[in-house]
Amino acid sequence: MHTSPKPQLQATPAAYQALTAWYETPLGQHLLSEERRLVDQALQRRFGYQLLQLGCADLLLHEASPMGHKFSFCPYAGVSQRHPAVARGEAIPLANDSVDLVLLHHALDFSTHPHQLLREAARVLIAGGHLVIAGFNPLSAWGLRNRWHRGREGDSPWAAALLGPARVSDWLSLLDFQVESIHYGVHVPPVNAERAIRYSRWLETLANRFNWPTGALYLITACKRVLPLTPVQLQWRSPPLGLPLAEVNGCRGVAARERAANDRDLHEG
Repeated sequence: MHTSPKPQLQATPAAYQALTAWYETPLGQHLLSEERRLVDQALQRRFGYQLLQLGCADLLLHEASPMGHKFSFCPYAGVSQRHPAVARGEAIPLANDSVDLVLLHHALDFSTHPHQLLREAARVLIAGGHLVIAGFNPLSAWGLRNRWHRGREGDSPWAAALLGPARVSDWLSLLDFQVESIHYGVHVPPVNAERAIRYSRWLETLANRFNWPTGALYLITACKRVLPLTPVQLQWRSPPLGLPLAEVNGCRGVAARERAANDRDLHEG
């Protein structure tokens, strides 16, 4: 049976607000609790001064970080109560090498230009800084529902453009990042009912113990590589035996020029 392709992702203020509202549902609350668990584990081990969060909903997930200055941007004006500053992730208004950690909370899943977003995150990160990415896993039951979903525009989270962890890891490698870890979570079925979530707890506990790669959520932690500076050393070559220092490497020195001038004067005289 032929099915029409999934509609192209539309990143709009309505989609942002729809996902924020979806997080208040039972399935959304379960996802959020698992995201906080994994993100907290990643942030508590990272130290520095500046932390930037870019996300897809009106949520803050950086509270567990010990960094002194934590801030975030909302991509749209007038739709957020927790992110007062407005900026698109594809054009971050920060200087190069100015942030110690960037947290992308499903920002890639809901970006129309994910390559550019990653390049901007890499640009503002200092050398040795960390990038933490939360994304939806296409190789999961949630990914299957997302693939065959034909809902209305802004119907979250099934309207996301899913990018697998392997694909994101390849992009990070091209940007000189070293992937340190990939953790998975949320192994409950994509059914927005408390009973289905409760009956799947035993499976999720087992899957989390072994980090099964079939979870609906993945969390990548990557470090921006430090490019070593190799000093240029001049090689000193000693003159060959039997040649004056002024004629080393075929160059005539002061003594050679004076001797040639004397020979020319004697010949003319």
